[in-house]
Amino acid sequence: MNSPLPSENKPLKYAALDFETAYWGPANACSLGIVVSNGKEIVDEWYHLIRPMTLKFDAGCMKVNGIHPEDVAEEEPFPFFWDEIARRLEGTIVFAHNARFDMGVLASALDFYHLPDIHFRYGDTVVLSRKLWKDMENHKLNTVAENLGFSFNHHQALDDARACEYIVRKALEETGLPSVEALMKETGQNLKRFAVKRGERKLAT
Repeated sequence: MNSPLPSENKPLKYAALDFETAYWGPANACSLGIVVSNGKEIVDEWYHLIRPMTLKFDAGCMKVNGIHPEDVAEEEPFPFFWDEIARRLEGTIVFAHNARFDMGVLASALDFYHLPDIHFRYGDTVVLSRKLWKDMENHKLNTVAENLGFSFNHHQALDDARACEYIVRKALEETGLPSVEALMKETGQNLKRFAVKRGERKLAT
C-alpha cells in the first residue's frame, strides 16, 4: 500500500490578516485583524485598534479606514499585542490581499520596536485571484470577495481579513486541492518567507 502524501496527513490550516494604517511611514499600524481557518470555516479570529508611534494621522488614511487619532489615543502600542499576534502567525501560512503592503507594515513594526523575528510563509490573494478568476473587472479585495458571494465592511481590518480568508477557501473549493501549498503550486506561485530587514526604518518627522 502506498503511504499517504504529507498533505493528506497534515490538517489544513492557514491565516489571513489585514492592517489599517494611520500615515505613510514606519510604525504606522492603527488596527489589525487576523483570522485562522481550517479551509472550511474560521476557527479563530483576533482584532484590535493599535496606537501608532505618532498621532499625526494622514487625511487620506483616515478617509479610507475611518480611524482617527482620538480612536486610538488610549490604545496600547504594537508591542503590547505581540504575543497574541505571534502565536497566531508563527509557523503557519499567511495570506493578505496585496501582501507586500501588509508584510511591510508588520516588518516595520518588528524592526521599529525591536521585536523578535517570526517565522512563516505567505501568499497574496491578489495574485491568486488574478490566476483563478481572470474575467473579473478588477481584483480589488471588495470586487473579488463580493463576486464570490461574500459581503463585508471594506477597510475594517477584521472584515478584510475574513474576506481574504474566504477567497482562499473558495480557491481551494474550486480547484479541489488538498492544501494551500498545492494551491499555490497549481497557480504557479511560490510561498514567500517573511523576513525583516533590521535597522533600516526610522520614524518619519
